[in-house]
Amino acid sequence: MASRFARFSSSRARLFLGVSASSLGVYYASTHRKIYADMHVSGPQQGLRESFVYRPQAGVHRVDSVSWPSNYPCEDVITSMYVRPMSWSFWSVYDGHVGPQTAWHLEKHLLPNLAESLYDLYAQGALQPQTDAIHKVIKDVFVSLDDDIVKSSAQIVLNQPEGTPIKALAARVLHIARAGSCALVAFYDHNVRTLHVPVVGDSRAILGRRRKDKTSDGKVIYDVHVLSLDQTGNNPAEVERLTALHPDEKDKLFKGPRFLGWGVSRAFGNGVMKWSVEVQKFMQEKCLGHKPRDVMLTPPYFTAEPEITSTKIESGDFMIMASDGLWDCLTNEEAVGLVGAWLERNGAGSSANAISSFFDDEEEQVIERGDLPVQLPDDGKTHYANWPGCKKQFVNVDSNVARHLARNALGGADKDLHVALMSTPAPRSRYFRDDVSAVVVFFE
Repeated sequence: MASRFARFSSSRARLFLGVSASSLGVYYASTHRKIYADMHVSGPQQGLRESFVYRPQAGVHRVDSVSWPSNYPCEDVITSMYVRPMSWSFWSVYDGHVGPQTAWHLEKHLLPNLAESLYDLYAQGALQPQTDAIHKVIKDVFVSLDDDIVKSSAQIVLNQPEGTPIKALAARVLHIARAGSCALVAFYDHNVRTLHVPVVGDSRAILGRRRKDKTSDGKVIYDVHVLSLDQTGNNPAEVERLTALHPDEKDKLFKGPRFLGWGVSRAFGNGVMKWSVEVQKFMQEKCLGHKPRDVMLTPPYFTAEPEITSTKIESGDFMIMASDGLWDCLTNEEAVGLVGAWLERNGAGSSANAISSFFDDEEEQVIERGDLPVQLPDDGKTHYANWPGCKKQFVNVDSNVARHLARNALGGADKDLHVALMSTPAPRSRYFRDDVSAVVVFFE
């Protein structure tokens, strides 16, 4: 990471809002980390991780996180970065597939690249850049990093002189491009209380907001605000976009929610969905690459260009970011309702800022789905339907709210189901559940 900010070491450091660029680089380097830097491991299965951070940055009251693997190794990574001189906070969820290599690469590079590029934008003179300019920087950073992963690595292999043995080189150079990852990032600028959320793939972010007025019978209700939409065959905008790009293949692109057999329609990496057929044939012949699939007629099909939302944050709002392993099992409304129930029980009935910095796990409280403090639509399809004889019933017992969500995604009040899901080892566990990773941020 030091190389990313080497230019900040110059004695002629630029000044922005009273902070030198050299000192900003130190903040980048000191605060970018896996979100589990202060983790403690608990639970019956090796690899369960969770963390709790109290007031890590201006405007952020508390951050809870959890990661419960199903794959071995786990393909989810969650990270954070706090740029304190700028009052910026970043959180990210990377959900890898075909291995964790791309997610690991994003963990090291995406947030530092994004913070540096945003700093360059803000340093151009305007106190607050326009939203469109911020979105352009975010998109450019995402696409540029993916080009490095997919195009630059392939070019290294293709540029070798004729007759050069390249199988070992390709194995070293292409392993990140051959894997893939979804990416969900949240960038919070506390100076203007604005949250920007770019997404590539099917990890998801939502916002919970407590209604100012109670219901006629005195109940508290939390509203759901969607911050990202899954990029799958269930997203009409994605279907329209891809059929426009590949009009002669529109009858072959989607089968239900799946796009050419994949669960997502955008991703980092996944070179086989981006390289030309000619390049893939070369790799098959020279680099132990797979034979191009018959459906690969007009690549590229995947992109790492994100869709971005921007939302004004109000006092007491909370954000839930999670990989699809959580959303396979909980609806948006259930997740917000579960955090709302957790808040009400833990003494924060009027504001998330009232949460105690520490409290012990309490006696178990069983919650029926209909009793969650949220307006519930009809129960959407979740993995609970795939677990025969299991009723969706929740429990409120955890001091870590991210663990509270994960527990209720995987069995909830049904302890027998929960222990069974958590005790089944990889690779059999993937028949029943995915990696589950979540971050919950409470804003001041």
